[in-house]
Amino acid sequence: MREYWVILRAELFGLFISPATYVASFYFLSLLAIGFRFFIESFTATDWILPPLSSLVVGLVFGSPGLIPFLTMRSFAEERRLGTLETLMSAPVGSISLVLGKWSASYLFFLIICGFAFCFPALLHFLFPEQGETLGFTQYEQWIGAWTFLMIFGASFTSVGIFASSITKNQMVAGMLSFTLLTLYLSIMAFSFGESSSLNSIDNFSDFWNACLGSFGHGLHKLQHFSVGLIDVGTIFHQLILSFLFLSLATLQVERLNH
Repeated sequence: MREYWVILRAELFGLFISPATYVASFYFLSLLAIGFRFFIESFTATDWILPPLSSLVVGLVFGSPGLIPFLTMRSFAEERRLGTLETLMSAPVGSISLVLGKWSASYLFFLIICGFAFCFPALLHFLFPEQGETLGFTQYEQWIGAWTFLMIFGASFTSVGIFASSITKNQMVAGMLSFTLLTLYLSIMAFSFGESSSLNSIDNFSDFWNACLGSFGHGLHKLQHFSVGLIDVGTIFHQLILSFLFLSLATLQVERLNH
């Protein structure tokens, strides 16, 4: 357990001193802030069913392919390129601790950036209390549900990035692979949104396929539940399985490189 904390501290320090992460975070938050401002101005004139806070979560989730590769692409690719991974593995550090430490650092940094994004509605409510109450920023169940949704999807997204970094020596290749996998992930979720198939009964192959996809196909549907404070355990379980899968694949890849 001690080696896990050593890896976590070292990776967090590397992220905090890396110019690339600050540049990516700045542009990510700037574009998100601009989009949030225009969305709030036009919210009353639209028929958008999600509350503004959950709409911010949608922006964070669908914008993550432009951010997470910058947080994860150096994790193993740079170690392999410099030849320091072999040196690190010769130390008393297990593969599981190594993968979990690097993933935890990227995940925590992602949550920190999301925390800054959540300052947008908090600042709006502080400056304009009446408008903030009208937009639902005083309903704590929305904050809890939105943050929970963001945490579970952020966990699986960063695990995808760690896996992509573990299979190549090139940072750019790792970043592009992570971007591609996350884009495919979100494309399935977006294209499945609006399909009215019931998961309670499976009558045809389409219903069976949608049931197998889990939160791949119904992530945005479940966000409607999270947005009012209804935590869906099935979605959490599915995202935990995905995180475990990609982290396990990354661990196996590290083990293979060590032998």
